[in-house]
Amino acid sequence: MTPRTKSLLLLLAILAGVSAWRAGQWLWLREASRPDAWKAVPPSAPPSQEPPAEVTRQGVKGRERVLTPGRRHRYTFDLDTRTAEGLEPDRSRLHTGWSGALDLTYLGTEGGQHLFLGQVVPTRIELEAGETPVLSTDEQRELQAMLEQPVYVAQDVRGRVLAVHFDPAQDAMARRLVRSLLASTQFVAEDGSQWSTEETDTTGDFESEYRAGGSANTYMKTKRRYLRVATPDPRAPDGVPRMRGYLAVMLFEDGHVKEAAGSDVVESGGGTTGRPPVRAETRVALTHVAVDQRPASLGDFQAARARLRPERLSVREASGTAPPDRQLVGSASTAELMRLLARETEPKARDAARARLAALFRLEPAQAEYAANHVRRGEAGPALAAQVVEALGSAGTPESLRALTTVLEEARVRPETLAHAARMAGRVEHPTVELAEALGRTVDAARDEGVRNAAALAMGALVKELEPLQPARSHSLLDAMLRRCHARTMETAVCLRTLANAASPRGLAYTKSALLHPEPSVRAVAADALGGIPGAEVDALLDQVLRGDPSPRVRVRAVAAIGRRVAGPHMQALATVLRAEQSEQVRLETVRVLGGLRAVDELAVALLRDAADNDASEKVRHLAASLLAG
Repeated sequence: MTPRTKSLLLLLAILAGVSAWRAGQWLWLREASRPDAWKAVPPSAPPSQEPPAEVTRQGVKGRERVLTPGRRHRYTFDLDTRTAEGLEPDRSRLHTGWSGALDLTYLGTEGGQHLFLGQVVPTRIELEAGETPVLSTDEQRELQAMLEQPVYVAQDVRGRVLAVHFDPAQDAMARRLVRSLLASTQFVAEDGSQWSTEETDTTGDFESEYRAGGSANTYMKTKRRYLRVATPDPRAPDGVPRMRGYLAVMLFEDGHVKEAAGSDVVESGGGTTGRPPVRAETRVALTHVAVDQRPASLGDFQAARARLRPERLSVREASGTAPPDRQLVGSASTAELMRLLARETEPKARDAARARLAALFRLEPAQAEYAANHVRRGEAGPALAAQVVEALGSAGTPESLRALTTVLEEARVRPETLAHAARMAGRVEHPTVELAEALGRTVDAARDEGVRNAAALAMGALVKELEPLQPARSHSLLDAMLRRCHARTMETAVCLRTLANAASPRGLAYTKSALLHPEPSVRAVAADALGGIPGAEVDALLDQVLRGDPSPRVRVRAVAAIGRRVAGPHMQALATVLRAEQSEQVRLETVRVLGGLRAVDELAVALLRDAADNDASEKVRHLAASLLAG
């Protein structure tokens, strides 16, 4: 028996031991989390006095749940978040808490999404800095009135909240409170009695793990780690804070939530980051109180849609240190700011001037068209034109985005300016369908290959942003792009990068076919594109690429794609690759991915220890050891 075989047998023994230990932990956690786990058990009543036992059958969940238009489920809730920043004695504390009634009425399905009408009636609102209330009585009354405005909630078939459509009267604080409540209580179901999945809270997208409880229709959700965040945290080394938490959920037999309770902790800073530590702890409880039928349908949402403000659960937070737009602009005019931009060559000064121009577009929306007209007519040189289109995109108003659209559609604009406008369109925070359609026309009409490619990539990014908010239009745009790909009017690699940006299951068939391409460079891009597409089929495909593609370059990209996904389904493949893979680069990438899991997965720690002790490569051993030490 060779040393490598002995090492592999030892690893398998470690994996079996870790799996058994984890199963024992979960059994303890599941029992300990039951509401009656720590209560004294009263003596049994005499047999003649015992009521007949209620029989609870195992119900459905997720895509099989029973949804009836007009059916209203009514709940009570309590949600509190306590945030502490810094160290004693200078630690600052903030408490946000509210309680009340939550009604969710099912309306119907549109574009593959389930729509619900949400109505909140608060009975408690607390916002305190230290011991001092932040809101006056009048401000608290205004916030309560905003919270009582109806909202529309879009879920996917599994129950993941994709978007919330708010009334324009609801300000940022009211919207955040509602998003936090919906995020804290969501139940995202897959098939089986245990599963890993991706969902979203107000910070970003995270990996969660679900396991069935000891009683029918009970489940325990464990929040493992953030995959990506809406606003990168400067206090975290990689911009992603640390998280841990759980949610105990009981369902009705029809798949609707009966009750839920849990807590989570999000931490950043401290240690070697050089930033003050921040700790936010959230506790939530949701209890079902009634169900009834009311006259409501999808038509109610469709009639109100035009005036609503749609948002994802996690949105990019504005910097708290940015001055108000009027203070930024001062008394400067559009022409003055454009002349200033044309002169500036120092990056910081140029960025500051561009920020002032974007602020002016928000204060005086008509000025966006004035500036865009200078670009369309060629009156602005290439450098100034690039700054103007960036200001148009970052301003983010309907008028500035329309002006950006007109730049894309003007044939006389220089190719380098068109390409820059397309790239800027792909970074717009709240894109419009009209902007995405203009990108599609640019893909078809532009003669310059660089412009076409930039427009295609930007269109993929916009499709992803639009999908939760306007699914039908988003699907139509992506289908049009796929037709271009199948007709080979675009290069395969560009199509794959566009589909990677879109991260939609609709692009799976094309991406899957590209895994058979003879060129490793194309297969590598296909593996990268798979990383953003959800679903068990994609998990299996990535494992297949990781184990079987002949090119180390492709296998490295497959490992990197796995690192951006929910890791649970891939742990066995990663373990096998770490011991059987011949390429040092693939093993190094595997160790990097496992390093990101070491704080949340005991199996990842065991694999890292094995690599640190037994890998044939000094580089791999050193990287594994350093990750374990860190």
